[in-house]
Amino acid sequence: MRKYYNLMEALVESCFDDLKPMMDCCTCDQCRNDIIAYALNQLRPKYVSSDKGEIYTKMNAFLTNQPTTDIITAIMSGVNVVRGHERHGQNEKKEQEQ
Repeated sequence: MRKYYNLMEALVESCFDDLKPMMDCCTCDQCRNDIIAYALNQLRPKYVSSDKGEIYTKMNAFLTNQPTTDIITAIMSGVNVVRGHERHGQNEKKEQEQ
C-alpha cells in the first residue's frame, strides 16, 4: 500500500477521458501520456495520504469549479502543444531502421 500519492494524477486522467471525445487530436497511448504529463506539469500537485484526504480533495474539486477549470485548461494547453508534434510511431520507425 502506498503511503501517499498525487491525487492530481487521477483527476487529470479522469478529466482527460471525459474530454477525449471532443479533442481534435490523436489520443493514442503515447499522445495521451504526453498530454497528461504536460498538464500535470502545469498544475499544483495534490498529495494525500489517506482515503479521507482523497475524499476531501475530490469533494472540494467538485464543489468549487476552479480546480476543474484549471485541469481542463492545462489539458487543452497540452493538446495544443502535442498536436502537430506527435511522438507516436517513433519506436516503430527506430525498429524499422535497425
